[in-house]
Amino acid sequence: MNDELSLAGLQLAGREIDLGRLRAGTMLGLMGSPDSTTEVVLSVAALSHVAPPPRVPTGDRSGRLRVRSWMKHYLRDADAGSGEAASAQMTDALTTFGLRPEILRHRLRDLEAADRARLTLAAAWASGSRWLTFIDPFASVPGHLRTGLRNRFAELVRDEGRGVVFSSNSLTDHTIAEAGVADIEKDQLVALGSLEEIVSEPRGSLPAELSGVNVYSGLARRGWLSIGHSAVKARTELDGKVFVTLGWRAALLSLDEHDPAFTSATVFEAIITGLRDRGSCLQAKLSPVDTEMGLALDVDLADLAGTAGAARTTDIDGAAGTTGSADAPAAASAGFGILHPGLGSTVADLLANVKVGTHVFVEVDTSALHAYAVE
Repeated sequence: MNDELSLAGLQLAGREIDLGRLRAGTMLGLMGSPDSTTEVVLSVAALSHVAPPPRVPTGDRSGRLRVRSWMKHYLRDADAGSGEAASAQMTDALTTFGLRPEILRHRLRDLEAADRARLTLAAAWASGSRWLTFIDPFASVPGHLRTGLRNRFAELVRDEGRGVVFSSNSLTDHTIAEAGVADIEKDQLVALGSLEEIVSEPRGSLPAELSGVNVYSGLARRGWLSIGHSAVKARTELDGKVFVTLGWRAALLSLDEHDPAFTSATVFEAIITGLRDRGSCLQAKLSPVDTEMGLALDVDLADLAGTAGAARTTDIDGAAGTTGSADAPAAASAGFGILHPGLGSTVADLLANVKVGTHVFVEVDTSALHAYAVE
């Protein structure tokens, strides 16, 4: 039996991509645009000796369909046979993933999210195939159950020598992707590497979003790092085309162009073009009034988990700092959750002062710019 599966020649939007070779006992994760990652999963499933991704219908689509009927249909599609042998495989797989055989009599629409996920894993496992595929297999599983189920699955894959390709846009799901992670966005393979490489040096918008940074294309020349025509620059030892990241807390905002908290000459004016919630934070999307001065960026405005003081910068290695020496006066005047005292000393003031269309002044902590080569 072959211990590796070639993932060369997979189809993505009419073009071929190469995801290398998958070794038995490991998993490859796909993140990015759901339509694109699903297309790649199905392309893997079209290879010889690969089980198709089980897809449990939900809501109205499940109708009165019972688990046994759905599972038998899936196993036929996976060429796993039928009869007593298939029934025994089915029962064993259900037990392996913590489901009682009685679940076979239940209707699909009556299953909880965690049981649907277990059923998905069990169905593929029952196929007997060495190579398995899944489309977002842990979706909707509550966090207190998700970790245990995911780790149990990883142990079984490793111990029994199966190989898995799965899609998910959860960073924690990709902790089990020992074979690596592929970032697939807008019908293109953006990056392929370890989870650490994908997140610490993002080349696509999704890893940047998940790791809390803005990502830009830049140019390093004669010891200086530049992003487009922006006046925001930093020293660098790199040379040539680069990607640059800037954390969501690596800038200080104020309504006052001459705010004493600003410590550099590079302060630019921007317009708030969007506001959104992200976890415990309120966040703004900024567009510079003059693109030769500023940058378009996303910035955390307030953290309702209780963080107080000026916006803190975090470089890609996780070291925390502040925007210049502004931290001391800002911290002294900031209220609960406030990251930019110049926008308001309380959350109520912030909400009253900051709207879509509001003009603000921005100082970027250039020491927080992190650059890495395109190639």
